[in-house]
Amino acid sequence: MTHSDVETLKADSDHLRGTLSTELADDTAAFSGAATTLLKFHGIYQQDDRDRRRELARAKAELDYSCMVRCSVPGGILTRDQWFEIDRLADEVADGRLRITTRQGVQFHFVHKGDLHQLVSSLNRGLVTTYAACGDVVRNVMVTSAPEQGRDLERLDRFAGALSRRFRPRSNAYWELWVDGERAVTGEEAPGGDAEPIYGDAYLPRKFKIGVAWPGDNSVDVYSHDVGLVLVPGPDGTPGAVVLAGGGLGRSHTDDTTFPWLAEPLAWVSDADAGDVVQAIVEVFRDEGDRSDRSHARLKYLVAEHGIGWLREQVEMRLGRRLADPIAIPEWGGPRDHLGWHRQDDGRWYLGVPVPTGRLEDTEHMQRRTAVRRVLERHAAEIRLTPHQDLLLCGIDTADRDAVEAILAEHAVPLARHLSLTVLSSMACPALPTCGQALGEAERILPELTDLIDGLLRARGVDDVRIETRVTGCPNGCARPYVAELGIVGRTKTAYDVFVGGDAVGTRLASLLVESVPLTKLGDVLGPLLDRYRDERAEGEGFGNWADRLGTSALAADLPDVASRRRARVAAS
Repeated sequence: MTHSDVETLKADSDHLRGTLSTELADDTAAFSGAATTLLKFHGIYQQDDRDRRRELARAKAELDYSCMVRCSVPGGILTRDQWFEIDRLADEVADGRLRITTRQGVQFHFVHKGDLHQLVSSLNRGLVTTYAACGDVVRNVMVTSAPEQGRDLERLDRFAGALSRRFRPRSNAYWELWVDGERAVTGEEAPGGDAEPIYGDAYLPRKFKIGVAWPGDNSVDVYSHDVGLVLVPGPDGTPGAVVLAGGGLGRSHTDDTTFPWLAEPLAWVSDADAGDVVQAIVEVFRDEGDRSDRSHARLKYLVAEHGIGWLREQVEMRLGRRLADPIAIPEWGGPRDHLGWHRQDDGRWYLGVPVPTGRLEDTEHMQRRTAVRRVLERHAAEIRLTPHQDLLLCGIDTADRDAVEAILAEHAVPLARHLSLTVLSSMACPALPTCGQALGEAERILPELTDLIDGLLRARGVDDVRIETRVTGCPNGCARPYVAELGIVGRTKTAYDVFVGGDAVGTRLASLLVESVPLTKLGDVLGPLLDRYRDERAEGEGFGNWADRLGTSALAADLPDVASRRRARVAAS
């Protein structure tokens, strides 16, 4: 399907209906190509088990199709009952596992076509939706959701909910297909028809991401979004936010005109005006974004080509008024994972529980799903999902802290103090065997990589160093490797590109150091780098800041030639 075909399909889909109703009713295992495109707007990706693809192709058998279903969870905030419903359905219609996403959502994998209606309708009756979790619309709104003392949590939660409601598609197709026409069970207001006042008949040229950050805490990687809001009061104390625009991390190995880009300051807006300003930016992207080439259909390319001043002019024309200039954003803080025990404003506590790669399951050796369920049943009031794929168990009384830790220990679930800094600061996308975009492994090799990095750090006597590490199976960058101190990006099934020089708080892009390093040779690249870091770093200097100071040209000069195909193109230092 060509790029123009996708635009035609969306415009002619009868507002996201297409042939979905007919195809859901037939007894085939897979959807048509056109239907799979529309399914994404409903929060569903058709996939196949790529571990079996070659075997089935040789046998000339049908591929092993199933679906990934993603819940849209604004700000990652879930009530106890919502979590119980999500947890229950993992066994009933999926593979018994849940995955916390890097955008504070939850994914089910290996859901078969015949089980989709039960899953999506049951989720909605539990007041959890999958609508607009994927597709060419505003995706799940991310928010700094950790209930730390001193934060206006009600305000943060209000931003998450208000922006999500504003940009949810209005078409009734979702409820007709999945909830038997009953919109009321989702708790959302009826739209009064299928008209899409924001999106229009063809929706957006591609996805659009929004992140809201509390000052000092960049856990949402706010600069990586199409629109970021940093909640900073105006000079007179008026509640408001600095609007950042034009961020995005996806790129292609084969197209040098694609690149990651950090959002730039656009304006300062009051809380009351924030929704209108964000909508105007979305509308600029809707009307000016590239609909002929999906590889370039992101707001970042408009900003890179025309400048942030052009975008501001476009927004002001739509609003009919001038915007206030952006103001200074306070300095960002340190680690952003919110793990361990933290006091809340109400006197209770939340516990940040690490979930490496975001995978929640019960195995013979560890029962994370059961442990979380037990804590929620007995002690925690709600659950919050972090942008680093971890869990925050919230609203725990002081007297219950020991009991909570005992439940986790009983089910062999480690706390942050039991894991290495490398494990705690690493993140990976799902990649193989489910993601159709994956070129190589990510989640399944993360334990091997963290063991490698831990060993290298220990051997050099610097195991007290925390290096923000992100691993992805392709250059789309779902785990945000291009804003990490160390980014490892799949190029083939066995070779990876290495990026260095992002900072620990997500405000600087990493640079390509070397291409096509075989997985088995990553230690040959990282070892010499860590030797130099140990010997040359300034006092208190993090790995990313050190790498950025020296530059990739200087760093690459001393590395062994281990590239599987060719030496990296090195960025100018």
